[in-house]
Amino acid sequence: MKADVVERDEHELTGLRAVLNYGHTFAHAYETCGGYGALLHGEAVAIGMTDAARLAHKKGLVGADFVQRQTKLLEALWLPTSPQAEFATDDLISVMKRDKKAVGGQMRFILPTRLGAVKLFDDVPEALVRDVLESR
Repeated sequence: MKADVVERDEHELTGLRAVLNYGHTFAHAYETCGGYGALLHGEAVAIGMTDAARLAHKKGLVGADFVQRQTKLLEALWLPTSPQAEFATDDLISVMKRDKKAVGGQMRFILPTRLGAVKLFDDVPEALVRDVLESR
């Protein structure tokens, strides 16, 4: 499926490839702050997807039922939905501000807008991100 998406948007012109980055802004922060190898990439992405869904809920993009459904699905696949280690919120946010998708230090997130659909957001207040990271 990934190859099909990349083939249809090889040069990232249509925005279709954004779906492949769902959860990655959070995931890369966990990987960096935890030291590569502490989490498998897929585990970090599963945690990041959970955080992204929670952030989308806080922004009013999806309902709590969406977050619960996705969390149950990831758990059914034996994937983590929250980090087992403690991470400093400031450290995670600092990494997210340097993420390859960030522009001028402004965090950007791929967030769900409904089941099966995501969109790129660059207007996410840092306070909402902090709330997601600190309200587990």
